[in-house]
Parts: sequence; structure tokens; C-alpha cells
Amino acid sequence: MNPNLIDQLRTFVTVVEEGSFTGAARRLNRAVSSVSYAVAQIERHCGFPLLERATRQPELTRRGRAVFAEASFLVESARRLTAHMKALEKGEETRIRIAVDVLFPLDHLHAALQRFDAARPRARVQLFTSSLNTLWETLRSGDVDFALTFLANVPADMTARSFRNVTMWPVAAATHPLARMAQPIPIEAFQSERQIYFIGDPGVDVERLGRVFGPDVWTSNDLEHIRMLVTGGFGWCFTNEAFFAREEASGAVKRLRSADNRLHPVRALGAAWSIDRAPGPLGGQIVDFLAGALGEAD
Repeated sequence: MNPNLIDQLRTFVTVVEEGSFTGAARRLNRAVSSVSYAVAQIERHCGFPLLERATRQPELTRRGRAVFAEASFLVESARRLTAHMKALEKGEETRIRIAVDVLFPLDHLHAALQRFDAARPRARVQLFTSSLNTLWETLRSGDVDFALTFLANVPADMTARSFRNVTMWPVAAATHPLARMAQPIPIEAFQSERQIYFIGDPGVDVERLGRVFGPDVWTSNDLEHIRMLVTGGFGWCFTNEAFFAREEASGAVKRLRSADNRLHPVRALGAAWSIDRAPGPLGGQIVDFLAGALGEAD
């Protein structure tokens, strides 16, 4: 195989993307003659022309279009491989796996990820929806690098970084009996109505101790199912300040207030990881960005 093949393919792809040999030469910081020679070598390797040179701007031939699609993929793969090797040389991870609690505020997470993407555009991020039932075992197994969750009852073999405290609220559809009651609502009223609850495992009835208030509980492992059940009036559920923001603004869902503080639990929100396996440099950068987005606790 031609040892210069990847470089020549990159030159060919750049000519097509720039629409001219001159533009490609400028972008690659090379002489136009060098760019032209590289494309000629690729055409010689293929045995057929890739570009129509009779026009003012070089245009792909029919077979050139097929080669361009493959060449673009190979060039991008080579770029990723190079970035991967450089990151490994620096001791940086190139894949960050994050377990995200279903009640973690996603708008703040996405703001942090936008900053991270701008700083590290080649890093690969994998997000997994999680819940307290499986979270700690997932961290222990090494299947994820860290978790974004509420920091209640953190096990001794885990460490955590708190971002801020948040208050959870019960909500129900505006047509639900609880929403039509005078507030503050007594806890007995919640106990007599169906509660909608997230679970991550079909073998588990409930996960968050102290968060189920009556015998009538419907569960789902899908947040959109929970959104539809609550807005449809099937029952009430706990939420953070953001999940039902659109429905609250439209009046379809109402935030409920009780005199009993158990219905307004305050939880520390943060990142957690195994004590013997801290996030790498890039994972730590995401955690730092999240701390900034959420206003890290003093």
C-alpha cells in the first residue's frame, strides 16, 4: 500500500471541500503544485480521474463521488486515531462514560457539555440514564467513570463532589384532585392518591427509600411515560424544578405544596465515583464545568 495514501486522500478531500486547489493549498499550508501532485497520485493509484478539471472549479466525476465518500470516512478515522494516540500519550481518556440520575437537571448538564465539546471536540462522551437502585453497583463495576446524582447515603467506598442543594416538589396535572385542593395540602391527601414513580429495574418495586407515600404506585423506567402519566392525570410524582417547566408554564401541570417537609426533600446534587477510580483529566474537566453551571456549594 502507498505509505502516503492517507495524506493524499486528505488532500483530495480538502480540494473537494474547499472547491479549488488554491483553497486546499491555503488550508493545508502547502504549495498548489504539491496539492495537485497529491491528487494526481491518488488518481494514478485508482486508475481513473476523480475530478473534472475542464470546469472553472474542479468537480467530482461519477466514480470520484464514490471515492470521496470512502475517502472522507478514512480521513476522519485517521484524525480520530491520531487524536486518540496523542491523548493516550498525555494520559487522557478519550471516552468518558457518565451515569446520569433521572432527576439530574439536564439543562445544566448540556450547558457543561457544550463547554466541554468546545474545549475537547474529539473526546467521546457516553451518557447512561441511571437510578439509585443500580447506581453504586454500576460505579463499582467500572462500567461508568462517574455518576451525576443526588448524594444521599453515599457508600463508604465512594467519594463525591457536591454542586448544590435542590428542593424536590410533588406535581400533578391541573385537573387532578390534589391540584384543586387548598394549599398547603396535608400529607394524608398524597397518601390516598396514586403516585407515579421511576424505577430502572423491572425486578424492583421502589428504589428511593422514604419517597413512596402510599400503597397505590405506578412505575415506569421511561421518563416520557412518567410525563404522559402525570399530565394525563393518572397520579402525582416528585420532580426537580426543570422537568415539568414547560407543562407548568402552560398550566397543564401544577406544583403542589405541603406543610409536611417530607414532601419537599432537600437533596445535595453532585458527582460521585469509586474511591479507588477517580475520573481522568477529561472527566474531571466535565465535573468542573458542571460545578460552574450549577453553582458549586461552598
